[in-house]
Amino acid sequence: MSGGALAYLVAWPGESDEQSIPIYDHLYVGRECSGIEDERRFLIDDDAVSRNHMEVRLDTEQDQAWLVDRSTNGTRLNGTRIERSVPVQIMPGDRVRVGPVEFQFFSRNFVVPSGVDSKSTVRSVAMTELVMVVGDIISFSTISEYTGEVALLEGIDRTYSELRKLLNAYKGTLSNYVGDAFFATWEVGADPEAAALAVGFALDAAAKVHEIGPSLSLRDPDDQPIRMGFGIGSGPAAVSLMTGAMVTVLGDATNVTFRLSGIAGRTGWSDVVVTDSVHALAADRFSYTEPAEVDVKGRTGRVKVYGAAPLGQVATLGTAGMGAPG
Repeated sequence: MSGGALAYLVAWPGESDEQSIPIYDHLYVGRECSGIEDERRFLIDDDAVSRNHMEVRLDTEQDQAWLVDRSTNGTRLNGTRIERSVPVQIMPGDRVRVGPVEFQFFSRNFVVPSGVDSKSTVRSVAMTELVMVVGDIISFSTISEYTGEVALLEGIDRTYSELRKLLNAYKGTLSNYVGDAFFATWEVGADPEAAALAVGFALDAAAKVHEIGPSLSLRDPDDQPIRMGFGIGSGPAAVSLMTGAMVTVLGDATNVTFRLSGIAGRTGWSDVVVTDSVHALAADRFSYTEPAEVDVKGRTGRVKVYGAAPLGQVATLGTAGMGAPG
């Protein structure tokens, strides 16, 4: 390795037009990759390739490399299509396909530690500063009671598919989703716009659910369509990265964010509720209510929060402003 590059992604490996692309910390691959400096992007002029198709991230502290798909048509790792927006660990020798182009990952670093089975799951834990969004389906238990399993699955799949498209556009990472919860994260250190991107995503996601809700078979007993509330928090979190799996994020800020999603969109609250720390990072980008303090179940002390809305619109505080998220 030379010139500061820690790894290489080799396009068309073994062919006459083989090309080595250096990776310094991040490498973005796509049709445009707008806003990315030339040394950290590789462009593919093909309509099957998304504008921002995928990225490779190098974590020198953990000696790990990660592949993240951001595309419409998918990215394949060693022949298998990977989950969009979910980081998957890659190692030297792995092959990656983007549209018509096959790549191979090369590095002296980012290898499986000696004595570890290369086919086993490798777990590492790191502390990082995150902005987190949790989307919660309102009255999910009641909707589940009155909806057949197949219709429920189809409705949830359609809803989360739309949210994942938006998440990709807002550069977020899907941490997990299960049942009625959709959990996404942004690394503060990796993007100074993390908070604004998170709030923008949540507002657009809430609007998208309102848009598609009437077309879904998910209904409550009053025949009302599906709605979601979104809580947004920020702070340090312990992140467990598992090969080929979604990311587990734990910590006080995570707990608060999940609890806030339980009041968003209910009893007059705006569909999006943010903590004071998120408000401070994106105060001039959106409209907010006056601050309110809420009790968080299982936590001492109250949390200052704001209802959020697109700039120029009116956010609502709600009658639960001094209550406890359930």
